[in-house]
Formats: sequence, structure tokens, C-alpha cells
Amino acid sequence: MGRWDISDADRERLERETSAPSVGRGGSDAPADDLQTREGRTPVASGIAPERRSKHQDRERTYSLRPSEIDAMADIGRFRALDQKDLTRFLYKGRESQASVEMANLRRQGLIEEKTIFRANSVPRKMVTLTERGQRLLHNLRALHTGQKTYRGFVKPKEVEHDADLYKVYQKAAQRIREQGGHVTRVRLDFELKESINRAREKAGTFPEEMRARWLEAVAAEHGLTTDGKIVHLPDLQVEYQAQDGRIERENLELVSRNYREEGIRGKASAGFTMYARNSDVARIRRALNDTGLVREVFAV
Repeated sequence: MGRWDISDADRERLERETSAPSVGRGGSDAPADDLQTREGRTPVASGIAPERRSKHQDRERTYSLRPSEIDAMADIGRFRALDQKDLTRFLYKGRESQASVEMANLRRQGLIEEKTIFRANSVPRKMVTLTERGQRLLHNLRALHTGQKTYRGFVKPKEVEHDADLYKVYQKAAQRIREQGGHVTRVRLDFELKESINRAREKAGTFPEEMRARWLEAVAAEHGLTTDGKIVHLPDLQVEYQAQDGRIERENLELVSRNYREEGIRGKASAGFTMYARNSDVARIRRALNDTGLVREVFAV
């Protein structure tokens, strides 16, 4: 296990620039049915110069934010934690100066928190997550699609890096969806799906065994998932989108790592998941699926 810490420079800056509240893992539904989803807007990419900031009131505080800063908070909140380099690459289209200025503005106002992950033989990664204050403000701004959950706070280092890498997986899938004339409406992380399935299991706890099996299969299908006996196959990430013809579709995505056993890889593929792997793992994943006919491609991120 690699070392997890905040660098001295980061700690000093955080203490100087923010009065961030205590944070922890938590989810919140963000209703925004009367607003366009953020996938339909491209404020960062569309203008030559960043837009002016507007004032936003939340409780006794007033915040000054650009639309692109709200979009950054939305992406951070949906994936719980992001690598700032990936946020700069995708949301800011590589505009490092603008990304740096806007992240500093969000930190000063106590809306995001930073941590730098140090791991053996790897380049340190600067991660960002929403604070409790940032999550509440994002919810009140109604900046996300109906039912989209947001998250805040850092958890275990391994989970943070995995969550952050799912952002790259999502970007690959979203690009394909857009090229086919669709647009993303919301995303679900694995633990949101797990919580929903577990609630359904508890509700069916007193049913006869055969009825429980049918109930579980129906609940899984309602969530766009499949079952294998008593097991519901859960992806790392589910993307819900509106297709070109107006139908609502779901795509289940899995980021497979070198820690997966070959039978586990095949199990994920047999569930119909779209398979992704880090560049260093792609060859092994493809070998594990060779001649199975389960998937046509393993996408690299």
C-alpha cells in the first residue's frame, strides 16, 4: 500500500486559503429537472475568455462563481474525487492557467478540498473533492439532472484513485454516445447501485426463495443489470443517456485492473459490461478474453 498524505505545501496553502468544514463520504440527490443538464452546455470550451463570476447565496454566505466553476464542481461531485490533471484535460480542454485559477477560487471559498497522493514509483496525483459546503451549494444551484447523486470527501487512497480513473472511462463512453447522437443524463457509481439493490433484498427478505429470486431479477432489470442466481452483477459505473431517437438507455462500464483474476474478468464481460483497462493492463485483459466471444474490444484509458 502506497503512502497517503497531504504535502506540506498543500497543507500550508489549504490552511491559508480556506476554512473548509469537516468532510466525509455522503450522497445527495440534486434535482434539476427544469434546467438543461451540464452535458448540454460547454461553457469552458465555447468562449475565448472565461465568463464573469456571479454571486450565489447559500445560508449566510455569498459565493462568487463562473459557470465553468459550477461545471467543475458538478464533475467533481458526480465522481466523488478527480485528478486535477484530468479535470484540466477534459473539462478545461487543456487550459491549465484557467483551471489553476478556478480551482484556487473554489478552494478559497471552502467549496473543494485537495489532497496529493504519493505512491511508490508513481508520479504524485493531486486530487480534488467537494467539501460539505460545496456539495450543499451545488445541490442548491440545481446544476445537475434529476436524480443525479453527488458525493464529498476523501476515502481510502485506493478507492480515490479508482474513482478518479472512472472519470476517464466516462469521458470515453460519453464521446461515443455523443457521436451516435445521444447525450448523457446522469451517472451512477457502483456503491449507489449496490445500496439500491441491497434495499430491495431487505424488502424481499420474508418472501419464499423462488419469489425472492424472481423479485431480485426484476429489480436488477429495472436498474439495467443482470443476475446470475443470487448474484447481481454490478459495474463500476453506469451511464444513463438519451439516444438520438429519444429512448433512455443505460451502459454499464467496468474498469478492469491487474488485480482481477481471469474468471473475474470473464464474469464481468459475460454480464455485458463495456470493458476498460489502464494502458499497462490492456494486453493481459485481452488475453483473458481471447476466443471467448464475450466482448469485441477492451478500451484503454
